[in-house]
Parts: sequence; structure tokens; C-alpha cells
Amino acid sequence: MKFSSLFSLPVFLSVLLHVMLVVLIILKFDFFKEEPEPYEPHFVTATLVDLAPKAKPVPIQPKEQVLDAKNDPNLRQTKQQTEQEAQEAESLAQVQKVQEQKEKAEAEQKVREEKLKKEKAKKEADEKAKAEKQKKLEEEQKALAEAEKKKKAEKQRREELKALEAQMQKEEQMLTNRVDDTNVNVKSYDQLFYEKVVQNWSRPPSAIKGMITVLDISMLPNGLVTSVEISKSSGDPAFDRSAVQAVKKVDRFEEVRNIPPDIFERRYRNFKFTFNPGDLRR
Repeated sequence: MKFSSLFSLPVFLSVLLHVMLVVLIILKFDFFKEEPEPYEPHFVTATLVDLAPKAKPVPIQPKEQVLDAKNDPNLRQTKQQTEQEAQEAESLAQVQKVQEQKEKAEAEQKVREEKLKKEKAKKEADEKAKAEKQKKLEEEQKALAEAEKKKKAEKQRREELKALEAQMQKEEQMLTNRVDDTNVNVKSYDQLFYEKVVQNWSRPPSAIKGMITVLDISMLPNGLVTSVEISKSSGDPAFDRSAVQAVKKVDRFEEVRNIPPDIFERRYRNFKFTFNPGDLRR
């Protein structure tokens, strides 16, 4: 009987303690909205013989801030306002960032355009200077070529004239050496031709000593003059015209009929006549 009493008392105390803990937990949950006080667990040492000790429940910590935000309109409005301001600030920061990037890109684009513009201007200036230099060089080369061409032409003309005069002198010498049996006059046909031209020449006032005009004359076998043109001018148009008129006044050289055909074709069909009156004075 004594052993039974001793065993029942600890068990009873343990059960009673657990009941009190459960009641306390329930009471604290009902007043969760109030400011909770820190929970201080109570430890009771009990000795059980046959029963295993039960696990103690862990107190649940309330989420005060979340519950308060859900149930308090002011806190909810403040939170929404804070979130809105944060979003606006973030949006403003993004807009500013985009604007800064845009301004930076525009500045870089402007720098590139200025650089390209300067490079283009420099390239155009270089090309213009190069073109002007090339043009000047071509003009100088052209002027040199023209001068050389003119020099060669003048030299060739002098050589041709010299050769022509030499040929004329040679032919005149050959004609002078030939004697026409039908003509009692020992003068060459050139001399006869020259004398008739001088006889029909009217001296212009501007004629001076040393003037020479070379004429291209064409004749028919009967002595008729068909054309007279100036081959080399004396430098005085009046003197040149007077020589042409003198030949035209002769009109026909009857002595040509007496010239052998071979000599006529070779010498008088088309020939150059040098008009140089010997009686000219300064």
C-alpha cells in the first residue's frame, strides 16, 4: 500500500504539469494579437518507472510584422506607397540611365561625324592639289611638246626650202646648159620668163632691196598660165600681190612652145618662181 502511494504521486504531478502547459499554450494563442511576452519554459524533474517521458511542444513564434501589415490598413498603405516610390525611383533611374546612354551615343556619333568630315575635307584638298599639280605638269609637257614640234617643223621647212632652192638652181643650170637650135636667144627659158614678169611688174612704194617672193605657177604646154599662188611671202603683202599681178599680166609665155616636152613636163608644168628684182633700193 505504501509502494502504490509513492508511485502515484509523481505520475499525477507530471500529468498535472502537462495539462497546465497545454492550457497555457491555448491561452497564449487566444491573446496572440496582444504584445507577447517572452516565453520562459519551466522545467520539472520527474521520475517515472514504467512511463516514457512525453516530448515537450515547441512554442510557435508569431509573425508579428506580417500579421500586423495584413490587418493594419495604414501599414498596408504605407507599404504600398513605399513600394510605389521605390518603383518610381527605379523607373526614374532607368530613364536617366537611358538618357545618359543616349547623350553619350550622340556625343560619340558627333565626334565620329566631325572626324569623318575632317578626313573628307583633307582628302578632297589633297585630291584637288594633286589634280592641279597634274594639270600644271601636263600643261608644261604640252607646251614643251608644242615648242619642240614647232622647232622641228621650222627646221624641216628650212631644209625643204634649201633643198628646193638647190634643186631649182640645179635645174636652172641644166636648162642654161641646153641650147635650143630653134631659138637664136642664148638666154635660158627661166631668164626669159623672169624678164617678162619684171617687164609687167608695177613696183609698190613699200618694196625695198632684199625682198623675195616665191610663187607656185602652173602652165599648159602652149604657155598659158592657169594658176599663180604665193608659196613663200616676202613679208610685205603689197610686194607679194605685185609679183602675182605681174605673172598674170604676162598671161601666156609663147617661148614655152619651143621647150621640149620632157623638159616642160619636168620643169614648167608646175614650178616655183622666185621673184627678186635686182634694181630694188633701200
